[in-house]
Amino acid sequence: MNNQCELIRDLLPLYVDNACSDTSSQMIRQHLSECGECARVYQMMKPDKYEADLQLEKETVLTHHARAQKRTALIAGASIAGILCIPVIVCLIVNLATGHGLDWFFIVAASLLVLASLTVVPLVTAEKRLLWALFAFTLSLLLLLFTCAVYTRGSWFPMTACAVLLGLSVLFAPYLVHALPLPEFCKRNKLLFALLLDTLLLAALLYCIGLYNDSADYWRFMPPIALFSAGFVWLLFLLCRYLRANRLIRGGIAAMLCGIFYFSSNNVINAILEEPLPWPRPGLGPGIYETIDGNLKWLVLLACLIGGFLCIVKGLARRR
Repeated sequence: MNNQCELIRDLLPLYVDNACSDTSSQMIRQHLSECGECARVYQMMKPDKYEADLQLEKETVLTHHARAQKRTALIAGASIAGILCIPVIVCLIVNLATGHGLDWFFIVAASLLVLASLTVVPLVTAEKRLLWALFAFTLSLLLLLFTCAVYTRGSWFPMTACAVLLGLSVLFAPYLVHALPLPEFCKRNKLLFALLLDTLLLAALLYCIGLYNDSADYWRFMPPIALFSAGFVWLLFLLCRYLRANRLIRGGIAAMLCGIFYFSSNNVINAILEEPLPWPRPGLGPGIYETIDGNLKWLVLLACLIGGFLCIVKGLARRR
């Protein structure tokens, strides 16, 4: 290696970092085209090689860490599952020893399945743990309710199952629509499908309550009351989601509708029940219920109307 090679190799770090002058860079390029040894040293110093080595090392470490975590989670899940099997075995032995058959065995087993759905399932699943845990929890809870209904000889399971599904749907339906592999149209309108699912489950719950209650008055009054209440929710949703206006205008209209609904809901429902009430009236009389209720409803109505009107005016001004 001659003196020129030593000089070039001293300048190579600056050349790699693009910190050389144009004259030095031209001299280095010319030397690299003539000297194979210096060219090999330059190839080893290129940032691409170091970045590739670092990326490979990073991926190796992450893969090893993921495998270790998965192995630890599987061991923990298997340990918890083994611990949960102990009460089941004990209950089975006690039932058989006392001659009671397997009456409490299935209830205890279903109860432990509910616990396992929240502890074991998230540990043994690799992807979408919340989705699988929610699915397992729902099935195990329904199984527990069904088992209790069978052993108590009750006919309340359909009503209770619809109530459980409705409560879970209100909380997790938007997440389910987002997590499940649905078409793109469903992804863009996930709140619409979530509200549709909640409405269907509410209708199923009301239907099961009617079957359990077996009352003619229920079937007479339930549909219009449910239609009035659910229709208002759908009106607010469609207004806030699909009305082509800015947020101030939509918020103002929604505030006015909420005030009107709060003011008139009791009177409308009592009219459906064929027990009409007088409309709320403001007053300054003694603190009886009718006076307080009338003053409160009028205050809420005026606040919603005035606030909604101001929002609409500001929204129209901003739109211009």
